[in-house]
Amino acid sequence: INMKPAMTLLFIFFFFLASAQSADVKIAIKQGNEAYKNGEYDKASGSYQHVIQKNPENATAQFNNGNALYKSDKKEESIKAYDNSIKLLGSPPEKSNAYYNKGVVLQNEKKLPECIEAYKNALKLDPSNEDARQNLQKALQQQQQQQKQQNKDKQQEKKKQEQQQNQDKQNEPKPQPSKLTRKDAEEKLKALMQQEKNLQDKL
Repeated sequence: INMKPAMTLLFIFFFFLASAQSADVKIAIKQGNEAYKNGEYDKASGSYQHVIQKNPENATAQFNNGNALYKSDKKEESIKAYDNSIKLLGSPPEKSNAYYNKGVVLQNEKKLPECIEAYKNALKLDPSNEDARQNLQKALQQQQQQQKQQNKDKQQEKKKQEQQQNQDKQNEPKPQPSKLTRKDAEEKLKALMQQEKNLQDKL
């Protein structure tokens, strides 16, 4: 599952948006992008966070930081960065990409209900987001398979419990059948009755 790449088109938008965007911020974002391309994800995240500390509302830095954190295996932090960028990004396609990337992280973490919600939000904002559409289909299939497996596991567990109950019943002590023949039993009964008669006579 591919992530949406680091933003570059937004840089111009933000640079013209306000003169407060210092040269230091521009350089930090550029350095972060270069480090990201070179696979130096921790370094890239450091550059983006440098921008965020100066300007927490820099949506580009928030979004790109989400990508860098994800690549650094900091999944929970990357989701927070995407959430921050979603609040700040202006256009629906940009927000859609942030939701998509959030969905990718959640899907790889096997958090299917949450990732399905993220992909749906991505498609609401940008119905032409084909990557989100394809990943949503995959996630729904995975969820269906997961539910089937859970049902199968429940049935197996129930069957196992029933077998154990049957086994326990079989292991319960049973009364031993009498080994006396009918003739022996009759003779013993007669003897007992004779003993009782003798006792009565004595009394």
